[in-house]
Amino acid sequence: MAMTKYLLNKFHSNKCTAAEVDDFYAGISHGKIDINLFQSYWDEIGVEENPDRELAQARLDKVHHTINLNQSKRIGEKQHNLSGKTVRIVRLLSRVAAVLMLPVLTLYIYIQFFQSDRFDYLSDSSKYEVVAPPNSRTQFELADGTVVWLNQGSKLIYPHHFYGSTRSVQLDGEAYFEVATNKEIPFVVYSGNLAVKAVGTAFNVKSFSEDVKFETSLESGRVIILNGPRDNAGEVCEMKPGERFVFDENTNKYTLKQEDLTAYVSWKEGKLVFRENPMNEVVERLSRWYNVEIELEDPGLEYLTFTATFVDEPLEQVLEMMESIAPITYTITARNKKRDGTFTEKKILIRKKGGNEIN
Repeated sequence: MAMTKYLLNKFHSNKCTAAEVDDFYAGISHGKIDINLFQSYWDEIGVEENPDRELAQARLDKVHHTINLNQSKRIGEKQHNLSGKTVRIVRLLSRVAAVLMLPVLTLYIYIQFFQSDRFDYLSDSSKYEVVAPPNSRTQFELADGTVVWLNQGSKLIYPHHFYGSTRSVQLDGEAYFEVATNKEIPFVVYSGNLAVKAVGTAFNVKSFSEDVKFETSLESGRVIILNGPRDNAGEVCEMKPGERFVFDENTNKYTLKQEDLTAYVSWKEGKLVFRENPMNEVVERLSRWYNVEIELEDPGLEYLTFTATFVDEPLEQVLEMMESIAPITYTITARNKKRDGTFTEKKILIRKKGGNEIN
C-alpha cells in the first residue's frame, strides 16, 4: 500500500489498524514516500505550542545526534551513504515527529536508517553512550568540538551538552581525543579510579575494565593524571608531549617516560604498529584487534620483543609473518561443538620454534 494522506492522518490520530501500521512502516523502509506529501502535511498542521516541548526537543536532539554520529567518518569499515532524498525525508520526518509527539515514529526513523548498534540514549536523558563493536572503529564529535576516535570493543559515555566547571566523559576501553581548546573549562576523561585532565590536547587513553593497566599517550599539549574520587581527586603527575604513562593496579605503581608513540596511536588510522614491544603486549593487542583468544605457551616468550606494521592484513597472514621473523610457531585450535549445540571459540597457541632458548 502506497503512502497516502489518508494513511498519514490515521497514523497521526492513532487510529491505524495493525495492518495499516505495517503499511506505514513498510512505506518508509522501502522508500515509498512522496516527500511533497509530508511537506504539505507539515504545512497544514503548522507549529503549535506543546506542553511537552522539552520532551519533544529531547527526542529531536536524539535523532539529530544519531544523524551526525553516523555521518561522521567511519574508520576501518565501509560507509553507507545516504541519498539526498533520504536525508530530506529524515529531516522532515524528525520535525513532524517532534511536534506530533510520535516517539514510535522517531525511534523507527533512526533505527531504520542508521546503525543503532553503536548508539544508545541512556535513561539519563542528558547522556549518550557510543559503543564501537568488535572489528570496528568509530569517529565522532562532541558538543564542544572535541573529536573522538573510539577503538573496537570500547564504550564512551558523555553528555549532550557540557555544563559546570569541567567537560567530563566516562571511558571503558580505548579512545583518542583531539580536545577543543577551552582554558576555562578543562576536559576530563574518567576511567576507573584514574582520570586524564586536559585543556586543548591530543592524547590516547587505554583502560579496559577487565585490564589491570591504565595507559595514556600524549601527542601534543599538556595533561594531568588524576587519582581518587571525582570530587577530591589528587594529582599524580603532569605529562609532556611524547610521553607515555602506564599505571599497574597489581603493583600500584606507574611509569612515565618518553617513547615513540606510533605503536600506541596508529590504530585510529587502521594500522597495527609494534616497535620493540614485548610479546605479551603484542598478543594482547592482536587478541583485541582480531577478537580472538591468543595464548603464549612457553615461559620466556613474554620477554621476546617484536617490531612490525600491519595494515588490513588477515590474522593468518600476520601469524605467518611473525613466524617467519621471530623464533616462534603457532597452532590454531579447531572449534569444537559442545553438548548444548554451541561451539568453542577459536584459539591460537604460540610456542617456541624448535625448542630454541629465548633469553
